[in-house]
Amino acid sequence: MEFKLIIKKLNNTLTESEAKIFDEWFTESPRHRAYFKRVAKEYNSKSSPELKTIEDWPKVLAKIERRKNRTIFFKYAALLTIFLSVASLWWVNKHTATNSTIKPTQVLTAVEEKIETGTNKAILTLEDGSKVSLHKGQKYATSYASSNGEQLVYTPSDKKPSNITKSNILEIPRGGQFYIVLADSTKVWVNAETKLKYPVSFQPNEERQVELVYGEAYFEVSPSSKHNGSAFSVKTGNQAVNVIGTEFNIKAYKEEALISTTLVEGKVNIDKGDETKRLTPGRQSQLDRVTNVINIEEVDVYNEISWKNGLFSFKNKPLKDIMVVLSRWYDFEVEFQQKDIEEIKFNGVFRRAEDITDILAIIKNTNEVDYEINQKRITMK
Repeated sequence: MEFKLIIKKLNNTLTESEAKIFDEWFTESPRHRAYFKRVAKEYNSKSSPELKTIEDWPKVLAKIERRKNRTIFFKYAALLTIFLSVASLWWVNKHTATNSTIKPTQVLTAVEEKIETGTNKAILTLEDGSKVSLHKGQKYATSYASSNGEQLVYTPSDKKPSNITKSNILEIPRGGQFYIVLADSTKVWVNAETKLKYPVSFQPNEERQVELVYGEAYFEVSPSSKHNGSAFSVKTGNQAVNVIGTEFNIKAYKEEALISTTLVEGKVNIDKGDETKRLTPGRQSQLDRVTNVINIEEVDVYNEISWKNGLFSFKNKPLKDIMVVLSRWYDFEVEFQQKDIEEIKFNGVFRRAEDITDILAIIKNTNEVDYEINQKRITMK
């Protein structure tokens, strides 16, 4: 469950759909209820005024982390599974890896070959084709946009001439992520290995259009009521997501057969030309690139958007799929020595700030899967 729902619960501002998500999470586990009580205690503490802001929720996690650090494992009889609950894994730290036995072959001495944790970085392509590298510690500014190296913010559309129709492209490499505020105040969290194209200014009274060329992005759309009724749309492959004002996630990596759109709040229409389908909160549309058929199903929203909140959340995921997700963030190649271990399924929640060896050590501790690191290639065996 997204952490901001806990804060909205404490403020009694949950929508009907959000309340359903919260209630299911709260009743699911005693650990969830205990976790909520600890957060509520911190939230109501007069000594913790910073907890009143949703955007500052990592401070809540940091305080809870200092109180209790633990990792919980469960091994199922017929199916190998690690269950690392949300409440406990948010508290795990480097101590996990310290107590793990790692083979000498798993440690590299060459700094340039080390697998690093992902960070904020992007390549910005301007309207004239020139490219700008954005990364932490570097400032960048034009007449219509500025960046502190961790986010890119465009000047609101109403402060620029309406005849500006130039477009920019933001590319996030493997091992990167970035946050961008478009000219209409729409917020976009952009995941690793993603390419997003958008105008530097939106035309008044016209549909606000952007294109997710490939990859994954989470959109918090500025409502149409603030833009004279102008709708917002995201083009991705053969589909267009038409929005009035809402929050949703689109995943459309080049090597994956499905374009998945997950709705968190509001309403969107999924349009593929000859067919349009309405998506409601808590449901996901899956467009098959080959057959061009759309299927809609209910999903665990928390798992689908956890990356945006600095987490990996895997629920009954094959190891093969897990390693693909990890490889994008940590920028490594993966190889499986045995075909059968690719389909071993895991449940787990990990912080994206963790070192890759910490996560691999947790998997290894099941005594079912081992690994070896050679430069920037990880071999699962």
